[in-house]
Amino acid sequence: MDARNLKWWGWGFEDRTIDLDSRPVLWRYLRETLRLPETSPSGVASFEDLDLPPSLLEPGDLAELGRLAGEGNATIDGLDRVLHAMGRGYKDLLRLRAGKVDNLPDAVLCPEDEDSVRRILEFAERRSYAIVPFGGGTSVVGGVEPTRGGFEVVLTLDLRRMRSVHEIDGTSNTASVDAGIRGPLLEEVLGAQGFTFPHFPQSWEFSTLGGWIATRSAGSFSNRYGSIDDLVSGVRLVAPARTLDLRALPRDAHGPSLKELVLGSEGTLGVITRATIRVHRRPAKRRFSARAFRSFDEGLGALRRMAQEDALPDMTYLSDEEETRFLAANAGLPSQGFAPGWAGLVQRASGYRGDFFAQRSLLLMGFEGTRDRVANLRRRASRLARPSRWMGSAPARRAYEERFALPYLRDALLDRRILVDTVETAAPWSKLPDLYEAARGALQNALWAGGDSGLVMCHVSHVYHDGASLYFTFLGRQRAGDEIGQWERIKEAVTRAFLDAGGALSHHHGIGADHAPFLGRVIGEDGLVVLRALKRELDPRGIMNPGKLVVGSG
Repeated sequence: MDARNLKWWGWGFEDRTIDLDSRPVLWRYLRETLRLPETSPSGVASFEDLDLPPSLLEPGDLAELGRLAGEGNATIDGLDRVLHAMGRGYKDLLRLRAGKVDNLPDAVLCPEDEDSVRRILEFAERRSYAIVPFGGGTSVVGGVEPTRGGFEVVLTLDLRRMRSVHEIDGTSNTASVDAGIRGPLLEEVLGAQGFTFPHFPQSWEFSTLGGWIATRSAGSFSNRYGSIDDLVSGVRLVAPARTLDLRALPRDAHGPSLKELVLGSEGTLGVITRATIRVHRRPAKRRFSARAFRSFDEGLGALRRMAQEDALPDMTYLSDEEETRFLAANAGLPSQGFAPGWAGLVQRASGYRGDFFAQRSLLLMGFEGTRDRVANLRRRASRLARPSRWMGSAPARRAYEERFALPYLRDALLDRRILVDTVETAAPWSKLPDLYEAARGALQNALWAGGDSGLVMCHVSHVYHDGASLYFTFLGRQRAGDEIGQWERIKEAVTRAFLDAGGALSHHHGIGADHAPFLGRVIGEDGLVVLRALKRELDPRGIMNPGKLVVGSG
């Protein structure tokens, strides 16, 4: 995939968009809920008008880096630098759309093999140049922005050319793969031999295996297969001072797990170059089902029973009442009657009109595997979901089929000057209801400060024996001239609410720069000391992704 086919100012491919005017029910719902004024869509800065700071890399160093990375693999081209300037969080998109691109890498390097990576790190350490490892650039927590951290020059190391599948072990069901491979190519190569790598985060089309490992990501079918932590059996990390080559074993008792030190390291220790992953045979059968609960709390109880009685669906999305209304509107379902989409199918399957969803919590479920497994698990999960109402299969099937499209909706909302972002956490079942209320209250208070209107919705998509995740989406009217300040106040309020209520700082988005100031609250000051000591050992000059994960010294 050519990065130049991607929007430099938004999400995904240039030729893919969502037009809110084509979703009149959703657009009307948002206008009424957020009390939006009648305005024309906003524009995006022209790339030709961007005032890009020049590269600070000396010509001689650029030539040397070109030799180390390979011919044509080192560039200071303006578009390439902009495409590697930020991730795709709300704050990133605001600045990109406004043409405020200040933190550019001085060069973008695309090495083709591990030896090139090692030589580039050696060169950067000698010259005291910062290095930012880059996979798909989909971070939403400031994880790939090239902040200088006191270094004069910062280089982005894009692993897109390191995308080979070196071996597929059909007996052990493992594969040895380069870290720069993206989801679609990995699935294509594995699929040719009847395998799948069942890790499908929403960024799957653009993110990389190395990025998933570096951020401890989770996918839509993690209930069955686990998160990336469970799917990686071996990994190689090339750091400025050392190389960790952790061979693949089903399990070991080799002391503290060094693999765990690489997982979630976010480019601050070194560059993940290769991994051995656990692959699975492609499922023979896949089925979907949707059920409506009288309340979000009732749905949480059902999910807990499913998890603790080994009847958890492979895919689960339990939406609270507000998100259920949003999903219904997005499907073209007005408060009375039905429009095309899953709405009409729901009516035919269940007999319920559109206003049925006004105060319901919708659970979307997916099941895959052998025919017998799917039938048995679906039957047991449905029994534990009672007294909910069956709503057919269409809502869950649509969610599965469109799971990679929702980020495009965010661009359309930004066109209409709507603040839109997501935050996520996790907690034990005993703390989950209080955490939900605390976080929702913090978001509502921060959004509605000063009399503005806001919309807060939540879903559970990752479920465990002892707890679950909470994933909040919030929308509001942008405050003209204070868009980033508005977001920062909301983000801090909900982050503090997460931690005060005993939740995780992040379930799968990672730490990056946005969450780094809060890391000490969840791992303790002594934990920070240990991480800093590890970084000093692997990266003694601190050149790897400065300003991310662990900030400060000690």
